[in-house]
Amino acid sequence: MPTPLRIAIVGSGTAGPAASLFLARAGHAVTLFERAVKTLPVGAGFLLQPTGLAVLERLGLRTELLPHTAAVSRLYCQTHRGRVLLDLSYQELGPSLHGAGTHRATFLDMLLKAMPQAGATQHWGITIQSLTRDSTGRPLLHDTADCTHGPYDLLLICDGAQSILRAQCGIPARVRRYPWGALWFIGKRTAEFHPQELWQCVGSTRELNGYLPTGTQEDLLSLFWSLRLDAMPAWKNTPLNTWKQQILRLTPQAEPFLQQIESHQQVATATYHDVTMRQWHGERIAILGDAAHALSPQLGQGVNLALMDAAALADAMAQYPLEKALPHYSETRRRHLRFYQFATRWSTPFFQSDLLPLGWLRDLTFPLMHQLPWMRRQMVATMAGGKTGPFSEMRL
Repeated sequence: MPTPLRIAIVGSGTAGPAASLFLARAGHAVTLFERAVKTLPVGAGFLLQPTGLAVLERLGLRTELLPHTAAVSRLYCQTHRGRVLLDLSYQELGPSLHGAGTHRATFLDMLLKAMPQAGATQHWGITIQSLTRDSTGRPLLHDTADCTHGPYDLLLICDGAQSILRAQCGIPARVRRYPWGALWFIGKRTAEFHPQELWQCVGSTRELNGYLPTGTQEDLLSLFWSLRLDAMPAWKNTPLNTWKQQILRLTPQAEPFLQQIESHQQVATATYHDVTMRQWHGERIAILGDAAHALSPQLGQGVNLALMDAAALADAMAQYPLEKALPHYSETRRRHLRFYQFATRWSTPFFQSDLLPLGWLRDLTFPLMHQLPWMRRQMVATMAGGKTGPFSEMRL
């Protein structure tokens, strides 16, 4: 067994709690810091892919979560004129494969409840604002109450795309905010939407509307509406019925579902960032999740990539001493992350941008590509989270 380490984790999104479970169960002394004072039922629905579900299986949590999910078997996307752009089924990769739509709060609550039993410690309401090192090079953390925590043998930075600590750790990163964000609403699924289908409709590259079965005992459905960030203030002052009419021009069957929205306060806004790093480790530091490689939500991979980060780091630390484990973590994740960073940047402008000619090109070429068996299989493998390169994929 590797020598037990004292490990600090900053951030309680997905990567932080998942890494806490893996490492605490391996015998390390794990402490997680989160700036929120407590868990709150916030966040949108998201789609766990087969890759993410495999990590939950390793954590022993898949069976516990599944009753709170919707088993998604298909992605369907059409134009506002009814032309099919994508109709992708997980079963093209294997009869037992599927996605799992769920609510972020439900998912996070499950991870956090497992931590005490694993032996991990959680500290809420502590904002870590700076990082220094002691005389031996071990990380020290300083919070906004002028308290110092540490030293630690290892620091995991998991505090999201707008990470405070990432810029202080000495690992170069490029961070860019996407000009497009989203409006989210979660309500009771209505009969017009299939319980196992992620359904999307596009107009121009400025119009994207999606509906994700989100599971839970209440049978929820998440609505997604694409919107430029600079248009969000105006949206908040726009009558709801005006916005609903925009949606109904794309998705007329949504009218019963939209009746659940009675105020702007029911609708959440989301912004997205693109984070690029050449490596995801430094001396006694590893960076995981959105802090390491935030993406636009176009391919729906964020949570899944974070889970795989946690598993890869745990595997590296089980095999190697720390000074070798951290470079191995970066190298292990490189091909997978590079593919999804490239694929997301390449595909997003076709669905969220002001480049209107890309919408015409999309509507012309996507139906043709979708009809080619090899190309369609690559699309499904990309959706499922398993691609590691244009011509390579992992076993699912």
